[in-house]
Amino acid sequence: MRFSWLLPLILFPLLGRSAPPIPRGYLGYTFCRDGLPETWLRADLVGTPQAAEVLAHEAVHRRQAAEARSCDAFFASLTSARRVIDVEIPAYCEELSVAVARGADRGAMLRDYALRISAQSGAMENRLDVLTRLTSACDPGT
Repeated sequence: MRFSWLLPLILFPLLGRSAPPIPRGYLGYTFCRDGLPETWLRADLVGTPQAAEVLAHEAVHRRQAAEARSCDAFFASLTSARRVIDVEIPAYCEELSVAVARGADRGAMLRDYALRISAQSGAMENRLDVLTRLTSACDPGT
């Protein structure tokens, strides 16, 4: 059961469904297929410790998409830097918890994630605000 997330990665190619290309610079991503959120992971990450981090992050996006009016509506709502930041912060908090549990430096990861979120959202000029928000949202004491 520990590697049950591998099953879709193995079965989809066997069923003749080709994997959509993962956008350049991403380790994995979530998208809609037939109205349902689906996650793909870069092949070179499968079986690595980093895979668990990425899958934890993408699980949040699948949950967000499933809780929206529809999967497509969720992704269509990502039209502003603020909205992207709001969606990415909980995903990176989940990724952070996995990374820190395996020994990563919390402060370094928060700074890295804040830069990633800022770049993804197109809000590089706001990276300090993103770091503040991310740090607050990922505070284990809250």
